[in-house]
This record gives sequence, C-alpha cells and structure tokens, in this order.
Amino acid sequence: MCADFLWGHKMHLVAWSAICQDHKQGGLGVYSAKFWNFTSAAKLLWMIHNKKDILWIKWIHGNYLRQNNVWQVQNRESDSWMWKQILKVRDLLALKLSNTDNLLSVINNCYTGDKFSISVMYKRLNQQVPSIAISGTIWGGWHYPKHSFILWLASISRLLTQDRPCRMRILKSNQCVLCSDINQRETCNLLFFDCQYSAIFWNKAMDWVGFNWKTCSWHHLSSWFSMSLRGTGFKAKLKRMVLLASVYMLWQERNLRLFQGRARDSDTLFRALKFSIYSKLLNVKIPIHVKEYIERLP
Repeated sequence: MCADFLWGHKMHLVAWSAICQDHKQGGLGVYSAKFWNFTSAAKLLWMIHNKKDILWIKWIHGNYLRQNNVWQVQNRESDSWMWKQILKVRDLLALKLSNTDNLLSVINNCYTGDKFSISVMYKRLNQQVPSIAISGTIWGGWHYPKHSFILWLASISRLLTQDRPCRMRILKSNQCVLCSDINQRETCNLLFFDCQYSAIFWNKAMDWVGFNWKTCSWHHLSSWFSMSLRGTGFKAKLKRMVLLASVYMLWQERNLRLFQGRARDSDTLFRALKFSIYSKLLNVKIPIHVKEYIERLP
C-alpha cells in the first residue's frame, strides 16, 4: 500500500535513493539491493587480495591473476561471466570512490576486529545526507505507522498538496479546502496548522495534553518538537503521538472534502483524534500510572 501511494501514479512522491537513506537522514531505512551487492563484491575482492590460503582463491590466482593483482587485472574474452562481473563492480567502486587507492582505504577501514563488516562498507558506499532533526519525533514511540508515514512525507515536503501540481501546471487553481478563505493557497505550512480550521483543531489538541508552549506555525512547531521535546517520558511521547495523529487527521479530512465532498467540523475531528489515541494506548502494554493519567485526560 505504501509503495502504491508513493509510485502508483504519474507523480512519484519520493525518489528511491532517498528512501534508502536511514531514518535519521530522512529516509525509510530500506536497504538498497544495488549497494548491498556492491558491498558483497567488495568483500570478495578483499578476500582475493588478502586471503591466499583458501582453495578457491588459490584457483583464482592460478587461473585469472598469475603475475597480476586483483586491482589491476583486466578481463579477457575467455573469462567466466562471474569473474567479469566481479571486475566490473571493482571498476564501478573505484570510480565511485575516485580511485583504487581510496577503495582500498575504505575497505581496510571496514573491519570490526578481524572480520569485514558489510554493514559498515554499505554505509560508506550509500552516500549519507545531513540528518533531519524531526526524525526522532516521526519514528518510534507509540505511533501508528500510517501516522508516521504521513508526517514523514510532510517533513520532507513530499505530500501531494495542491501547490505542487499547480507548479507543474497539472492543476489550474489552488484553494485550501479546510478553510473558507478563497485567498488561501494549499501548502503544507498552511495545512499544518496555519489555516483557521486546522488552527482551531490544533489548539484543542494542545489544550487537551497540556501544552505550555503553543504555536500554529509549522516551521516553529517542527523545530520545537525536534529541539525541545526530545525526552523519553510518557508525557513527551504522548505529545509526539498527538502531533502525528493531528497531522494524519487533517490530511484525512482534507482528502475527504476534496475527493468525497464530505466535511466534519473541528469538534468531530477532535473527538476522532482522542478516540484514535485512546484506542492505541489503552490496548498496549504501558505502566499502570500512565494508563491512569491518560484516563484522567478531559
């Protein structure tokens, strides 16, 4: 379902290279089969270079290398398909890391004790991008996975709000369907939580869980959650859960109005939010005092 949501239409929401980044770098932590294959080939190359006492490596030296080494030898027409593929990956790795010397240095630094670590090599090959601070808010905790997924798309500006198709000239008009102001243009910043409807809804959610610091600015809100609400206590986890659920509920309401012509007022949406939170927390294993606190919420 997630794959269909990302790529099941003409506008692909997120590139595969971004999805293969770690959660902290704004991806989904999916391993790239391409780079994992390159990493496994690098391990084979290093074994051929370094472990000459193994029978199959002795055979390779006797048949393919002879007076050459694995970093300089070129394939011949009569070589096997597998050997040609190993040398092809060697050349691609050397190109990716600028030269063979850099490749040897990277492989040599991927040892944990006396064992080659494929995961360390993989991380070196799969270029990491700068960390996204809000990733700690999005993933883990008591969150529904679908809530995390929608907030993840919003945090990297990949939700398909109307401003994106308008920039591509797929849509001719752009108007926020949540508020009655015809001059408001739908963007992530407006949808969460700047328009009148979402601001009323979000203020109710903040009052419910006892926020002392309040804002309806998406930029300020994401910065505050990333920098100031990083605790592991149950109240901090609850507030993060409410943020994710609120974003999901507003996105669901937006789609309901846009595609089905149905609308709920902010009170009805807020009740749905509370029901979602209660359904999750009162049916999982959490300490008794946490359940008692949740049950006392208004």
